[in-house]
Amino acid sequence: AGFLNVPKIKGTHNAMKTGMLAAEAAVDAIKGHAKDDSGVLLADYQSRVQNSWVWEDLKSVRNIRPSFQWGLLPALAYSAIDSYLFWGKAPWTLRMKHADHEALRPAAQCQKIEYPKPDGKLSFDLLTNLQRSGTNHEEDQPAHLKVRNMDLARESYEVY
Repeated sequence: AGFLNVPKIKGTHNAMKTGMLAAEAAVDAIKGHAKDDSGVLLADYQSRVQNSWVWEDLKSVRNIRPSFQWGLLPALAYSAIDSYLFWGKAPWTLRMKHADHEALRPAAQCQKIEYPKPDGKLSFDLLTNLQRSGTNHEEDQPAHLKVRNMDLARESYEVY
């Protein structure tokens, strides 16, 4: 969530790049670490991110998401000003009122969303959408994401 470029709805590449930077920082930290139980600190991860294209990408859109606290129309107006007048270089930084996780509520406290059935004209079933997306994977390609703690994953799924 922290690496999402809101106007471009682009976060995957940012997340992958920062993951690569974290891995590089981890390898360097482990290489330079004594063999004891004191742990490893990824001290240069922050500077690696700040010196990457991700930082530049996110810095220019840092005020877009916080502006939506004011409502849709004020946020759209501010976003246009920030993007086209200041080119993402406004001399201030807006802040969110709370962290993302503070707004998360258990599913039991939320109204269930009832989606209409796909009509085949405006909305489509999952497989049709997947096929039309042009995503190309082998049928038997192994999953590249591994869940280490399935009990925790199930508990989170049931709650949220």
